[in-house]
Amino acid sequence: MSAAGASGLALEPFGPERLGAAAELLAARHRRDREGEPALDERHTSPTACADLLRRAWDDGARGAVALRGGAVVGYLLARTGEGQRGRHCWSQLQDAAYAPDEGPVVLQRLYAHLSGPWVADGRLHHYTVAPAADLSLWLALGFAHEQVHALLDLPGGTAAERPPSGVRRAVPADIDALEPLLGLVNAAHTAPPVFAFTDQPMWDVLRPGHLELLNDPDVAYWIAEGNGGVDGFLVMRPVPAEESSLVKPRGSVELMLAATAPHARGSGVGTRLSRWALADAAHRGFTVCASDWRTANPLSSVFWPRRGFRPAAYRLHRVLDPRLTGPEHVAGP
Repeated sequence: MSAAGASGLALEPFGPERLGAAAELLAARHRRDREGEPALDERHTSPTACADLLRRAWDDGARGAVALRGGAVVGYLLARTGEGQRGRHCWSQLQDAAYAPDEGPVVLQRLYAHLSGPWVADGRLHHYTVAPAADLSLWLALGFAHEQVHALLDLPGGTAAERPPSGVRRAVPADIDALEPLLGLVNAAHTAPPVFAFTDQPMWDVLRPGHLELLNDPDVAYWIAEGNGGVDGFLVMRPVPAEESSLVKPRGSVELMLAATAPHARGSGVGTRLSRWALADAAHRGFTVCASDWRTANPLSSVFWPRRGFRPAAYRLHRVLDPRLTGPEHVAGP
C-alpha cells in the first residue's frame, strides 16, 4: 500500500529492492556533508559503499519507508525498534535517512509523520535519530532535542616526537587500583544535572573490566596525569577499527574515547595537558583525524572539546512523547 498527498509524493514501505536508489541519495548527501566537513570519509561518496551500509542496516532490522515522485525514490527513512534502558524506542542511525537535494528536507518530515504514528501506537515514545550537522534544523523543527555531538578534529602532520609533560605517562594494567576513584566520573557526569541520563547498574558494573581491557590493549594509548593526590585525570585514544569506521568515524582515524579529570584537579590545567599531549602523540603516530563525542548538556565537555578544535559533524537527537498519548484518555483528532 502507498500513501500519496497533494504534494505528489507517494510513500511506500522500504524493501531490499530500494537499496540501490537509497544508496544514491545517501552518497549525494555525504558529498554535500564533505563540502562542509572535508575530514569525513571520502569512500562514502560512492553509492557502492553506501549500499553496503544500507544492506547492513536492513540485515540489522532497520525498517521504514521511501518517498516516490514519478516512481523515482526521492527520500527514505529507516529505524530500528528496541527496548531496555532507553524504554520502548525507535532509533535511526546516520545512514538511515536521506533526501534528493532538489526535494529538500520536507521529504523527511513527510516520512517521519508517516512512520511515527504506528510507532506511538506501539507504545514507542522515545524517538532517536543521528543527523548530519546540515540537517539539524529539520529535526529540531520536528520536536527533537540535542543529546550527543559527534565531532572531528584535524591532526597536524609531521609532528615531531616529544616527551610527555611532567606528570603525564602511559598507564599500565597495574594502575587500575589507582584509577578506580576516577572510573565512574563519566557515568556520574551523565546522571547528574543538567544531563539527567539514566544509567542502570550494568553500566557501572562493566567499568573496571572495561578499563582493564583498554589498559591491556597495545593499540590503545591510555594516558594518565599524576599529582600529589594520586591520579588526577586520564584520557584514552583508540584507533578506529576498520569494522567500526562509519559516516562520522573515518577509516584510519583515531578516537578520543574517554577522558575525565578528578574533581580536586579541575581548573588546574590537567585536562589541557592530557589532551594536548594525547593529540600530539596521535599525530606523531601518523593519524590525521581524531573523532570524539560528548553529551551536549554536559557543561564541562560542551565547552572543553570545542575549545580544543573539535567540529560537530553530526548530532544524536532525542524526542520524548507524552505517555498519555497511549492511554484511554487520549482522543486522536481528525
